[in-house]
Amino acid sequence: MPRESRVVIFSGPAGSGTYERMLEAAQLAREWGYDVHIARLFDRMAKVALERYGLEITEENVLNLLRERLITIRKEAVAQLRREIESEPGFYMIRSPATFFWGGTLITGLDLDDVMTLRPDAFIVVVDDVMPVKERLASDPEWRTQRFTLRDIASWREQETAMVEELARWMKAEFYVIARAHPPRVFADIVVNPQKPKAYLSFPMTHVPPDVFREFEEKKNRFVDELNELGIVIFDPATMMEGVLLSVLEDYENKVRKQGGEPDPDEELEVKVSYEGEELVYKYTYQELASVDPLIEGQIVKRDFSMIEAANMVIVYNPLGIPSPGVACEMMYGHRVLGKDVYLIWGGEGRPSPFYTAFCNKRFATAEEFIEYARSHVRPKWGG
Repeated sequence: MPRESRVVIFSGPAGSGTYERMLEAAQLAREWGYDVHIARLFDRMAKVALERYGLEITEENVLNLLRERLITIRKEAVAQLRREIESEPGFYMIRSPATFFWGGTLITGLDLDDVMTLRPDAFIVVVDDVMPVKERLASDPEWRTQRFTLRDIASWREQETAMVEELARWMKAEFYVIARAHPPRVFADIVVNPQKPKAYLSFPMTHVPPDVFREFEEKKNRFVDELNELGIVIFDPATMMEGVLLSVLEDYENKVRKQGGEPDPDEELEVKVSYEGEELVYKYTYQELASVDPLIEGQIVKRDFSMIEAANMVIVYNPLGIPSPGVACEMMYGHRVLGKDVYLIWGGEGRPSPFYTAFCNKRFATAEEFIEYARSHVRPKWGG
């Protein structure tokens, strides 16, 4: 148990599966022997509303309350939670979005006064692909009346991320944007093992043929397991799959234009995505995909750069030796802009481009060679 509490706020829009991932991470941390407390701010607010004001609030009606009443209840719940933290030190995982998109209006879920009371050490914005988020919101009793488009969901995510980043900057707290698809151990380590070294794993994705990528992904996952065994926490950009929306949109546009036509706004397009071995099919109109396209494209870059900012180092895993503009940009951003260590694993024939070698500290021919180096150099440097 820490001598002082470590408080981590889990934000991120509704529908991202945040609380479920928190529960899994908390259970894992407890198995490791840590004293972990988990709380949803809504649950505390419901208790305050009933005991102090005789109001029975539910997830379905809470956002319909008058703004002043909602703020009062939230402030009292936050104060009670702070007293609990002070009376029983430990690791605290608190779930609350910073924003709610309700009835076309953005409603504050946490403000600066709230976080100054809670004094969090870290913020984690948990995000997920817009496709499953839309499905979850449509089936959730609290949200199914809101009729979100993909663009609404992406816009909400961007507002949420910007708001939390600003709160973290004010509090001088750690800030992470992490996809829900990361394994529970990543979230658990951020909560109870903040001293562990963290690495952003960069690798080619766009220009790798699907059949080659499947084999490559298996090797990459084994490499990640080896890094975990060394005590290195890995941030993996492949945990978000929504880039497939851009590909589906582009394929359709190219097809109709080759035929001399123009895209039909009402044309229904199929999007196939594999999640944990299960292939799902989503259907959206061309208009809906075209509307969300610029947001997703920009957020992919911002999200990956945010993970690089939160990491201690960048590990480039490219045993295929495939040139990738995205990887080159990530190397330059980590090495030249942020001054972080960048390690390149290059398995291609011949020497990699100068735009790779100029932005890395050391180059390796194989993953095994890097693992051996990491045991004696990387891990000790970062206290792992």
